[in-house]
Amino acid sequence: MIEWLYSKIFIAIVPEGENFDVRVVTFKRKKLLTKENKYFEGQSSFEMMMKFLRKQIQESPLHYIAILNPDAKQGALSGCSFNEFDNVLTVCRKNKWHLYTSLQEVETLKKTYSDVGIDFIFSPFSVIEHFFVDKIDTGFALYALAQKDSLSIAFFDEGILEYAHHYPNHAKEVTLSKEEVGSEFTVGIDDELENQKGIDLDDIESLDDLDIIDELDSLSDIEDLDTLEDIVEFHEDEPTLEEKNSVVQNLDEIKQEMDHFNDDYGRFEIIQKTLEHFYASKECRNRFVETIYIADAYGSGSELKRYLEEELFLNVLIRRINVGDEVISLSMNEEEG
Repeated sequence: MIEWLYSKIFIAIVPEGENFDVRVVTFKRKKLLTKENKYFEGQSSFEMMMKFLRKQIQESPLHYIAILNPDAKQGALSGCSFNEFDNVLTVCRKNKWHLYTSLQEVETLKKTYSDVGIDFIFSPFSVIEHFFVDKIDTGFALYALAQKDSLSIAFFDEGILEYAHHYPNHAKEVTLSKEEVGSEFTVGIDDELENQKGIDLDDIESLDDLDIIDELDSLSDIEDLDTLEDIVEFHEDEPTLEEKNSVVQNLDEIKQEMDHFNDDYGRFEIIQKTLEHFYASKECRNRFVETIYIADAYGSGSELKRYLEEELFLNVLIRRINVGDEVISLSMNEEEG
């Protein structure tokens, strides 16, 4: 009866480092009323977001807040028979595979959002499964969710997840190591675990170590154009303020392009290393990945697609994804039971 009187509000929070992407969708009697997106960044991003959330939930008692799990140590493994580990929360999926995350992280999230309440915490791998529902059951393939500051990778075979790992801050130094939840083939960020039992493999090299095209070296000289009056040949024809602003804008565009190159190559390296160690493990069972499906949440994966096709000879399918929308869809599924 109450559903006929009040609208339902679904809120999705997608953390991006210190920033937050928030999606709000309102329904009444299953009819879509409103959709709204807010992005909070800067030093007061969390406080501003909480103020916004408090205002939203005052609109109706039927509100549901979900967050994409930001835990750096989360992952997923095949099977639902596993040993209990201290401070590790596990959730079985379809009696075939399970998600794991830090129990401490879950408790921290609940405490952090206690003013508004968190109803659902979703894994990036649940997002992958939901987003590629039309592909998951079609055979053996690699799936990835590429966000601005993270990369989540999962192997599915005929709808069964065999292994998955979440790589936060993908551009930082990365190692491949044995996870504490246990598996013959596991890949992860090795920071706090480096003193625990396991084998630390070679770090993925930073893009700074690459030999970038020689012609691009001259780009650094463009900065000198800000002091054109000091250059004799340009002194008599000093650029206007508009021309100088155009140069600065061009420099910003060049920097963005180089940062994007860095992001795509960093993701490529992680995928490459993950495949190498999968092929070296007994879980491989003479299988080879022919296709990778990428959910692209950061705007463009053209360079990543080129690297994967030319270097690893993979078939690459890239789909743009709004992660907030997927989290909303998962929340609605859970609310409907």
